Amino acid sequence: MITKILFAGLCIAAVFPSCSGTSTSNGIVTTVAYEESIQTATIVTNAGDTMSFIIPDTSIDQSPGIRPGDTLEVIHSGKYHPYMEAESARLYSKQPVGADRDSHGCIGSAGYTWCEVLNNCIRLWEDGIRMESADGSNNQAFIVFAPDSTQVEIFLPDGSDSEILQRRTLPSGIHVWDTENDDTKSLRREADGQWIISQRSSILFRSSGEETAMELGKMQVHSYEGILPGASCPGIEYKLTIRNREHSGNGTFQLTVTYQEAENGEDRTFTYNGKRLTLRGIPGDEDATVWQCITNDNNQVFNFLREDANKLTLLNDKFEKSQSDLNYSLRLEE
Repeated sequence: MITKILFAGLCIAAVFPSCSGTSTSNGIVTTVAYEESIQTATIVTNAGDTMSFIIPDTSIDQSPGIRPGDTLEVIHSGKYHPYMEAESARLYSKQPVGADRDSHGCIGSAGYTWCEVLNNCIRLWEDGIRMESADGSNNQAFIVFAPDSTQVEIFLPDGSDSEILQRRTLPSGIHVWDTENDDTKSLRREADGQWIISQRSSILFRSSGEETAMELGKMQVHSYEGILPGASCPGIEYKLTIRNREHSGNGTFQLTVTYQEAENGEDRTFTYNGKRLTLRGIPGDEDATVWQCITNDNNQVFNFLREDANKLTLLNDKFEKSQSDLNYSLRLEE
């Protein structure tokens, strides 16, 4: 179920009901207390609501030890009331951008990963070709070619190590990329320009039509930035990058959201990646253009009104602008 992003606050998700009668509440932890072996935690949701829960020690299924600034996901039954007991909870400890550099110096929280064939830290969604799962799921893989195309590196969605395939030429003159081991994957390009990843003659991934349809124009990248109002911090910095073909309404996005001085004077940053769709119409303007950004896990949605070529405005989940005089706009960065 999609969790929709509302206006400014200090969390990454709002409250939404599940099909089982329970509800899930996500928010940033503000206070934690222990009294007579009872642990309580107070969170602030994206809508600015303050919610307090009793958190059983056995309910935390990740690293124990809740701290202010962490993100807490709480599962509870029935209508919320203060200090109700959680059925279960999941803790996401905060990790500032830059604290997760790998052995190559790539910053994972900023979207970078090490690419062997380019010998550099890259963002796959910017430098790779996106591949969609052939089984109809939402899984995506990426392929990145070496500068001379003699090698291609495959990045799979399961987080396993990337695989490097070597180019060889078939008697027909067609190029394929594979290895001598039949159990490894093979890459080839079809006559229609579509890339195919297969294994033992079974197709695993196909490049999306957006990636290969040259009639849609060249691939382009645009970045937008802005500092939006924050409920409990000086401001929330948005950095949005859109990648799409020139004449296509679809594409991909990366959004970095930084809550300025959110905890003890330090910033907190979250990074999202996913699909960009183009929608038509908002309340009061049926011709308005909206860019809807949906994360790869389908858990977060960001709606931006395209005011003009240089300006985007953040909308709420009802595709409405803020009624306040505060600035919720991002500007195109050259």
